[in-house]
Amino acid sequence: MKKEVNCINSKVVLAYIKEHNSGNYHYLLEDLDSEIDALPDPERFLTDPHNWISCTVASKLYARAGRILDDEMAAYKIGQYAVEKADLGFIALIVKVFESHHMVLKNIQRLNAKWNRSKTVELVVLKKNSAILRLHWNPGMDSSRDLCLYNQGVYTFISKTWGAEPLSFDETKCWFEGAPYCEYHLKWSTKNRLLEFVSRFFKPKSVLMETLVEMEKDKELIEKKYEEVYRLNVDLNQKIKQLLAIQDTGKAILSELNLEQLLTVIMNILSNVCQINRAAIMLVNEEEGCLEYLHGLDCKNEVPEEMRNYRVPLERVSNILARVVVTGLPEYVAEVESSSLRKENIILAYGKPASIYVVPLITRSKVIGVIATDAVDEKGVPQETRETLEVFAPQIAIAIENARLYSRLQEQIQELKRSHALLSRTEKFSFLGNLAARLAHEIKNPMTAIGTFLQMLPSRYNDEEFRNDFYKIAMEETTRVNRLITELLDLVKKKESHFEFSNLHELIEKMILLVSPQSNANNIDVIRQFDPAVDLVWMDAEKMKQVILNLLSNAVEITPEGGMIEFATRKDNEQGKPAMIRIEIKDNGSGIPQDIIDKIFDPYFTTKHKSIMHSGTGLGLFIAHQNMQDHGGTIDVKSKVKEGTTFTLTLPASHTA
Repeated sequence: MKKEVNCINSKVVLAYIKEHNSGNYHYLLEDLDSEIDALPDPERFLTDPHNWISCTVASKLYARAGRILDDEMAAYKIGQYAVEKADLGFIALIVKVFESHHMVLKNIQRLNAKWNRSKTVELVVLKKNSAILRLHWNPGMDSSRDLCLYNQGVYTFISKTWGAEPLSFDETKCWFEGAPYCEYHLKWSTKNRLLEFVSRFFKPKSVLMETLVEMEKDKELIEKKYEEVYRLNVDLNQKIKQLLAIQDTGKAILSELNLEQLLTVIMNILSNVCQINRAAIMLVNEEEGCLEYLHGLDCKNEVPEEMRNYRVPLERVSNILARVVVTGLPEYVAEVESSSLRKENIILAYGKPASIYVVPLITRSKVIGVIATDAVDEKGVPQETRETLEVFAPQIAIAIENARLYSRLQEQIQELKRSHALLSRTEKFSFLGNLAARLAHEIKNPMTAIGTFLQMLPSRYNDEEFRNDFYKIAMEETTRVNRLITELLDLVKKKESHFEFSNLHELIEKMILLVSPQSNANNIDVIRQFDPAVDLVWMDAEKMKQVILNLLSNAVEITPEGGMIEFATRKDNEQGKPAMIRIEIKDNGSGIPQDIIDKIFDPYFTTKHKSIMHSGTGLGLFIAHQNMQDHGGTIDVKSKVKEGTTFTLTLPASHTA
């Protein structure tokens, strides 16, 4: 609202209507302005000379006064009333001090500017007993003809302030009728010199006394203002404390995921911040279509079993709890005794509340329950408590929903773990069955060959060439079966890990040396790119040897004559993540087809046949994968046919990781 007219003017309007309309003035205050309408006491605002209103509000007041009194000249008469009867305080004193028409008119714009911004007053002519004034109205303000009439009444009777006769007034031009301004012609009679002398003699004392009276009034007003400001400051500090408490407790609520602990936190908040002694939280059971008790607070007594088992069907809208769920709006019953609530209800019968307040718990536009609190005295649930509870309710709803979701998630995780355990056992049985079938197949072939030669041995015992060939083949097949059983034992009887700090680069060099006869024979160049930052690494040296030897042996077998194998290590230190050691083994061999690359770590899957070192059992990469898991690390592969393959080993750099 714009500040254009001082409230000394609206104060006069209210006083005039009170006096001339049997004290009834309420029509004046209806629907004046949104800011004024929202005030707890609009009349107090409109009668305080320290406040200002807009021209629109002032025009409404004059127009309504005219309708109440059925008088088109009501604004003029209000101007007269302002001079003759209204308590204008220091304004009247200032005018009285001037005492003469000349002094008042010379200072008319200064007086106008103190209490009015809708116009400026120009003194055009000032003679011994006459003057001409022009009122220049601000075109940007919503002024009306009533404001002009009010000024006419003031200027006509202003001389009565110091005991003189009213002026003779004539308006020759009017801005509200299309003229560029309002022009007033004023005339007055010459003052009797004897009376002038007498008035000057008594004037200082009378003015002084009136000044003291006005000062006392202003003193009282200032004291009231101070008390009001002090009270508002206390209320503001209390609100700030509440907001800070809401912020802190809101964080506490939203950070707690255990439902039982969360409910305890919520009830402590209701008790400490909202000053609530009794409360109950009830949640919607969608499957059964009812509200059911979840948690309660009673600072003096234990919540009875009947309350804990209390349930309310949602279709029973006569019940305030169900009604709040259905409407999603809070409800306050200030006097339970005189209300339509059923007094036999367990909550009312148990608690005997004088008043009750119920707030919905809403999250994601859905009511999930209610919080109900009460008061046992005639004061009822304080408005401040109700407002604070309304602020808390959405946070409480979100927190409860989060806790319930977390609880369901935990149940699902436990169920998933049970399912995973069953699946793991099933996979183990499947693996053992597959292992037995493959083992039988792998052992059957050499045993069949050995059995065949044993059957033929009696008839061809004297054949030295047969005996020598039989011996050689039998030993090879026996060695093959023995190697197969050894790898099977390595797989089934998992070795216990022995971790310690070991030099990774020295270990790699030993494995390179171990395969050097094969790499040198094929003229394969092994290139090292070791990161100096990689020194001692926390690992099981034996298991890591097994991993690197397997990958290096495969690379030597796959790499063509005159090819190259690259060995690289590096230490990764990504921000916010634990440091990791990466080992890359890259060859330029034939590569692995994409349709089988996901199967290479499966047990007994192999693309090789009999080789010098592993005979293609298909357990090497599977065991390497298991060993890397034992280290808390990973093994990954990238490959392109005819370009080569890269295996990447990753393991934690620190034993704490």
